Amino acid sequence: MNLEKVEQLIKLVKSNEVKKFSYKDFEHEISIDFTEGVANHVVSNQPSNQSGETYSNNASNDETNESNYQSVKSPMVGTFFLQDEKELTNPIVNVGDEIKKGDTIGYIEAMKVLNEVVSDVSGVVDEILIEHGSNVEYNQQIIKVK
Repeated sequence: MNLEKVEQLIKLVKSNEVKKFSYKDFEHEISIDFTEGVANHVVSNQPSNQSGETYSNNASNDETNESNYQSVKSPMVGTFFLQDEKELTNPIVNVGDEIKKGDTIGYIEAMKVLNEVVSDVSGVVDEILIEHGSNVEYNQQIIKVK
């Protein structure tokens, strides 16, 4: 993947006001994050590619900030809910709550079935990244835990 194509991709993502974008194929991986006002772009080749072409801007700062946190990720594709009802009245977890490994933190509806999302980490909920009723992808971060 050449630098001109990467620049075009960044401009396209930015012009459409997309906050996060990721693309991965057998040779390349691109992640673009415009959330917190500072643009972070990482383009890397998989180990099978010999060109060694890498472009990075502020990626190391993100890695050090993220190392203080653990996250609970989505085990499947579906719609995420903070409680077992579509109307949000009493979420299972809130920011500041202490959770333990094995605690239910929400539900994902997939094919008309509510599936529990179980935490695989322990700590204090620092941020809920997915809104109640929003779609999630497989392995997408749902909550950050300190």
